[in-house]
Amino acid sequence: MFSTTNVFQLIANHTTDMVCLHDADNTIRFATPSSLKILGFGAETLIGRKLTDFLSQDFINEMDFTTLMRFFDQPGTRIRYQINHGEGRLRWLETTYTELENVGNVQYRSLSTTRDITESVHLTEDLMTALSKEQELSKFKTNLYSVASHEFKTPLAVIQANIEMLKVKQSPKLLSLGLSTMEEVDRLNTMIMDMLELKKLTTGRRNFNLSQVDFVQIANELAEEYREANSGLNRVDVEVIGEPMEYQADYSLIRYILSNLLGNALKFSAPKESVKIGLDFNQEDLNIAVVDKGIGILEEDQSRVFQSFFRGSNVSNIPGTGVGLSIVSEFVKLHKGKIKLASKVGEGSTFTVSLPKL
Repeated sequence: MFSTTNVFQLIANHTTDMVCLHDADNTIRFATPSSLKILGFGAETLIGRKLTDFLSQDFINEMDFTTLMRFFDQPGTRIRYQINHGEGRLRWLETTYTELENVGNVQYRSLSTTRDITESVHLTEDLMTALSKEQELSKFKTNLYSVASHEFKTPLAVIQANIEMLKVKQSPKLLSLGLSTMEEVDRLNTMIMDMLELKKLTTGRRNFNLSQVDFVQIANELAEEYREANSGLNRVDVEVIGEPMEYQADYSLIRYILSNLLGNALKFSAPKESVKIGLDFNQEDLNIAVVDKGIGILEEDQSRVFQSFFRGSNVSNIPGTGVGLSIVSEFVKLHKGKIKLASKVGEGSTFTVSLPKL
């Protein structure tokens, strides 16, 4: 039969957790062989050292060291911490301290049991990340339904009302009024396209296709389209600085960026006010500036204009979904570029996009 001593030795040699005995200074006086797996160091190398000797520098920097030491010096506590494993890896450990009483040997004051919880920590982080994404998606869906029910309802009501009038009577005036609803159709189409683009971004299904893009051509085409659509109203000017050149970019994304910024500039500007698209070519990057003299954006709103579904406090009844600029921001990031805003209420806004050479 095994003696009690042999049984204890058998347990110590085969336990998967690391068990240590500590003296009054929390110095290790005994450690089980499992320390090689848990800490990466053999049991004999732990004698005379403390568990705190193995803490990772990042963990120490994030914690108050005095408080940290107090946890390790207090028997009866449980603490989670990150260590530098003997193999050079960072690992997460959990140690439980138990105070020893009446052991008849003052050499031992406490016993610690330590296990590796790295996988558990990573799993928790993954779950929290997934939960955060799920919450963001849920919020996105709620905002989407809210915007769709409100913003889509208005143009549909206008279209339906004009159709009903034309059913009753068809006069030149009513026909002209009916044809004017085409603007509402364009507005609906723009909002639907915004929603589809936002869905592609949130689900990770947006493709990024690089090709040689002529930015001057896109700017001139958009300017001409808006001139025709707003005949007799705002003037759109294109200004080119430096030697024009083609850039590697995604054509459809660049066109969306310019179209949205120009559309906003016109929408928030008074009739007859001019809007400018500036293209500044240089050796390092391309700077695109869309400048208007419109209503401007409140200073407290400027940090939030690129958030999905956010609309400025001073937009009043000007239609919009609040998703266009968030999409623009993401498209700029895909090109490794930056976008910034300068605005003053009553004086206008300038959106500047800086794109590096890809």
